[in-house]
Amino acid sequence: MLTQISWPIRRTSLTPLPRLERLDAGDVSSAGATRAANGPRVTSESVVLVPPGAGGVRDYAEVMNRHIPARILAPNRDTPLAEYGTRGDVVLNFSGYGYHPRGIPGWLVERLTHVRASGRQVGIYFHELFATEPPWRSAFWLGPMQRRIASDLGNLASYWLTSCNVAAQWLRDNCSPVPHRVLPVYSNVGELSSWSAERADKIVVFGGPAIRAQVYRRLGADFWRWVLEEGLAVHDIGPPICTAEYDRLRDSQRIHAHGSLPAEQVSQRLAQARYGLLWYPPRVAAKSGVFAAYSAHGVCPILLADDYHVHDGLVPGRHYAAGHTGLHEGRLDAAAIGKTVFDWYQPHRIDAHAQAFRDLMRAST
Repeated sequence: MLTQISWPIRRTSLTPLPRLERLDAGDVSSAGATRAANGPRVTSESVVLVPPGAGGVRDYAEVMNRHIPARILAPNRDTPLAEYGTRGDVVLNFSGYGYHPRGIPGWLVERLTHVRASGRQVGIYFHELFATEPPWRSAFWLGPMQRRIASDLGNLASYWLTSCNVAAQWLRDNCSPVPHRVLPVYSNVGELSSWSAERADKIVVFGGPAIRAQVYRRLGADFWRWVLEEGLAVHDIGPPICTAEYDRLRDSQRIHAHGSLPAEQVSQRLAQARYGLLWYPPRVAAKSGVFAAYSAHGVCPILLADDYHVHDGLVPGRHYAAGHTGLHEGRLDAAAIGKTVFDWYQPHRIDAHAQAFRDLMRAST
C-alpha cells in the first residue's frame, strides 16, 4: 500500500497547498507496481549526498541512513564522478550554501545531469531553495543564480521532498511535475513516544551559534524580568557563541551553558523543559531542526519573529507562543501549546519520512 504522495500539475496557481494528495494505483506503471511489490529500489550501492562538514542537513541524512541504509558522500566540485557510483539511487540533501560559499553550486547540477543520463534515479530533499535577502545583502544579487540552480535541480529530480508549503509551491511552479511529498523536518535529537505534562521550570535555547545568538540579541529586559518572576532557568545547549553579550550572560549566570551535547542528552533535557526559545520566521518554521526538536519533545516553543501568520498548520498561540508576552500575562497555557505542537509533529516523525522515501522510489520508476 502506498502512503499519500502528491503528483502535481505544471504551473499551479499560488493557492494554499492541500495537505497531501493520494496517488491512485492506476497512476503507477506496471513496472512501478512490480517494483512496489518487491520493495523500494534503494540498494547498498545507493548514494546519499550531504554537504561537507557538520550541520543539521548532515544530521538529517545520518538519521535517515539508519532506516534506509546507503553510502553517504560529502562531495565538492573536485570529487570524481566515479565516487557517485554506477548503480542505485542518488539522493541529494540540498542546501545551496552547504555546497558553495555563495549558494551557487553549478558543479552539482553538472554531476547530477551525468547521473541522470546514465539511467539512474535522483531523489532530492530540498532543505533550502535560495536565499531571500534585502538589496544591501549580497544574497539579493545572487538570488537569480540561486533560483536557477534550484530550478535546474528540480527539473533533474525523479522525485523530491521538501519541508514547507512555500517551498513546495515554488517547486511546483518552476519545475517539471514529478512525485513529491511535503513533510516538515524531523528531530535529529530523538522523539518522545508519548507526551507528558510533568515539566521543570526550564527554558532551553538549542541550536548552532548563529541561531542562538539571534535569540539572545532579541531578548530584552522584560524577558529577563519574567524569567526572574517565574523562577525559570535558561539552559543553553550548543557550541559556544563568540560574542561579548554571550560571555556576559554566561558569566552572570543568567544562562547555564552546557556546550555541545550528544543527541541523547539533548533529548533528556528537552523532555524535562517547559519552554524552548527560537528565532525563526514562522513561514518556514517547518524546516527548522530546532523547532522540530522542541515539537518532538512536547516543549512549548517561544518563537521570536517580526510577524506571525499561519503556515504549514502552525497557528500562533496554539502551536507556539509568539514571543513571551502572552505567557507572561497568563493568556497562554504552556502545557496546552506543548501538547498541541507535539500532536502536530506526529504525522512527520522519522518513520514517516522513511516511508515517504520508499514510496517515492517506487512511484518514480
